[in-house]
Amino acid sequence: MRVTKSGSVRVDLLGGTLDIHPINLVIPNVVTLNMATGLTANVILEDGELDTIKFISNDYDLTKTYSLNELDNIDSIKELFGPFEFLARILRFFSPTSGLTIELSSGAPPGSGLGGSSAMGAVFFSACCDFFSQKYSASEIVRIVQNIESKILNAGPAGYQDYYPSLYGGILALKSFENGVTVEQLYNKELASFICDNIRLIFSGESRNSGINNWEVYKGFFDGDEAIRRGLNDISSLSLDAYRAIKSNNHMKLMDLISKEGGLRESLFPSILSSKMKEFKSELNKFFPQCGMKVCGAGGGGCFVITNAKDIELKILLDKFEMRELPLEINLPH
Repeated sequence: MRVTKSGSVRVDLLGGTLDIHPINLVIPNVVTLNMATGLTANVILEDGELDTIKFISNDYDLTKTYSLNELDNIDSIKELFGPFEFLARILRFFSPTSGLTIELSSGAPPGSGLGGSSAMGAVFFSACCDFFSQKYSASEIVRIVQNIESKILNAGPAGYQDYYPSLYGGILALKSFENGVTVEQLYNKELASFICDNIRLIFSGESRNSGINNWEVYKGFFDGDEAIRRGLNDISSLSLDAYRAIKSNNHMKLMDLISKEGGLRESLFPSILSSKMKEFKSELNKFFPQCGMKVCGAGGGGCFVITNAKDIELKILLDKFEMRELPLEINLPH
């Protein structure tokens, strides 16, 4: 048997960090906005050798083989699984009884801040559902995979926004309520075209762990840090305004709000931009003062977006800082 599955990694627009439980409940009217890109996490799952689990990562040019017994005992030998621990734990959830070969690839650079590992987890879980003939709703997949990833991170709960674009596609508003998260599909051709015309997605060449900053913010929020509490409430207000701007087709206001959120995160968490990103931003503002900049990943990853960037020429600037532009398109809703 062979199952092939793919799903989008996301660009977060506004409202990151607010998707971490229970910050999403403490702050009222939380909405997180993101979009499913053409960069995808890809999984091929097929029958393998008896009692052998083989992981093949095309991104890392890495192949590792484990026994079913090792998979069953992952809690006591988790170091053995290294970068495959997350997916191995997902696979163990399905209790395989025979060998498998799992091939993985992703369009998102490692440490990009595009939620690549979370998207891969959701896509892999979905592939396992097909392979093992088990049914789970999208909300159940998010809950289970999020719980497994939180265990791997071991630094507070993981945010939920990264999983949804791989399962839904399009442009999403994730709204938080006491009884769970609701998903509103905002995609339309006009909005998608405007975003792709006016936003540029850049990879700095740096791999960064945004989860570290997230934990500091999470801890500060519940320790009562007034600056962090005020900052996250301000981010929530910007995100809600952006949601309303989308609903009223005020696309230029959306660009401005994304830029404002980027600036607010930078002032609130100065380490969210690397030194190279700060230098790039300074040069960018000299040549294109209309542009804004927002780092991808709530805690800061290796990618960032430039807003109000329609028809500007970036090649010279990107070459100077040894950065590269990634293709930006929005996958259709599933």
